[in-house]
Amino acid sequence: MLPATLLIPAVTGALAVTGLALRQRRRYRRLESQQRDWVTQYGAALNLPQTLPERVPDFQQRIAVLPQPLPTPVFDSLREAALRCRHAERSYFPAHKQGGTVAYEDLHRLAPEIVAFYQSGYLRRSCSAVIGQPVAPTPIHDQNSCSLLIYDRPRDHIGWHYDHNFYHGRHFTVLLPLVNRHLKEERPSSAQLLIRQDGRERVVPTPPNTLIIFEGARVFHKVTRLESNELRIVLSMTFCTHPQASLLKGALRRCKDVAYFGVRALWT
Repeated sequence: MLPATLLIPAVTGALAVTGLALRQRRRYRRLESQQRDWVTQYGAALNLPQTLPERVPDFQQRIAVLPQPLPTPVFDSLREAALRCRHAERSYFPAHKQGGTVAYEDLHRLAPEIVAFYQSGYLRRSCSAVIGQPVAPTPIHDQNSCSLLIYDRPRDHIGWHYDHNFYHGRHFTVLLPLVNRHLKEERPSSAQLLIRQDGRERVVPTPPNTLIIFEGARVFHKVTRLESNELRIVLSMTFCTHPQASLLKGALRRCKDVAYFGVRALWT
């Protein structure tokens, strides 16, 4: 049994952590309620297509590219919403990653149009058609469910990695490049999305308004370094065939997210 001098602080700390967790749960319930209203409002304003693309790419290699999936007005609305979110949380891991991220929770406040797109039936049906299985968005408390990846400084990049799957079902990463350009010249940025399969590397094209769908836990990938006077903003989204997680997997996800979103990720 702990001595009284240690027991009181331990109990106080446990109560504080429990209280914080309960407040976070109530906050996410309120946010989820607001999200339904925003999805209805901003989803209608986006005016997404009612029908899926005529040609669906093959997914046998666990990656597919869908060029020009969105009408120009829809894409422009998403890009403009992203450009309002340039104050990202920066992360730096020597020899592996450097860049900025805007978390899912923050996008509800800063760019509800993007949240409405992520939650849209059009996107979910498009991804399901490509993958060949029904998929659903991952939970509201997962900061990586829908986030902006902002590369705006020289040497911003991410090294070779897999996307960890913290859910019971298959887990997919969906990327929509919104900006990818040199700021002073009429050309794309230097950053490239590379994948390694069957012992070979290949470049995956990432011009704006391209949907890249891949099973991140099975596809080894990286993004090469950005050069000076370049900007790359990518909408990163996750979908899952069974978006539930065990307590252990949920804890591991939160610990991983601390590196990207700070200690607040522990209470998501």
